[in-house]
Amino acid sequence: MKIFKSALHYWIAIVSVLSFLAGWGMLAHSLKPVQAARSSSPNTASLPALPPIQAFGGLGGNELTGNNGGSGLNLSAPGNSPASVFPRLRSGGS
Repeated sequence: MKIFKSALHYWIAIVSVLSFLAGWGMLAHSLKPVQAARSSSPNTASLPALPPIQAFGGLGGNELTGNNGGSGLNLSAPGNSPASVFPRLRSGGS
C-alpha cells in the first residue's frame, strides 16, 4: 500500500508539472487579440451623452470648484470639521 501511495504522489506531481508546462506553452503560442485600427480622430462623436448623476439626494457636486453638476461628491478638505462628523478610528485589539 505504501508503494502504491508514493507512486500515486509522484504520478500526480509529474502530471501536474507537465500539464502546467503544456498549458503555458499553449498560452504563449496562442493567437494574439486583434488590435483595432487607429484613426486620426477619435470616434467619440457617435456616443450618446450621459445625464449627470444625482447622488446623495441631489447635492450640488464638487465644492472645491463650484461645479453644480457631476457626481455629487464632497471633495473639500476636512480642515476644521467637527469631530462628530469624522470620528477617529479606534481598534479594540491588544
